[in-house]
Amino acid sequence: MTDRSITSCDECGSTYFVESSAMTSLCAECAFHLYGYPACEHQFENGRRTGCGWDVSRSKSIADIISWESS
Repeated sequence: MTDRSITSCDECGSTYFVESSAMTSLCAECAFHLYGYPACEHQFENGRRTGCGWDVSRSKSIADIISWESS
């Protein structure tokens, strides 16, 4: 991907760029839905967000939250 530090999200399992999230063990997407931290820009390249490296994985918990938010 790049030479940026990468780790895995404890919630969804996606790899992401460490510096892109306000939380140590969650990608920016999960941190946004679970704790209200800022979301990453939605720019994709090769199936990943270019800003944070998230691969669009979602846990059932996050999918349920998104479903509840949109209803």
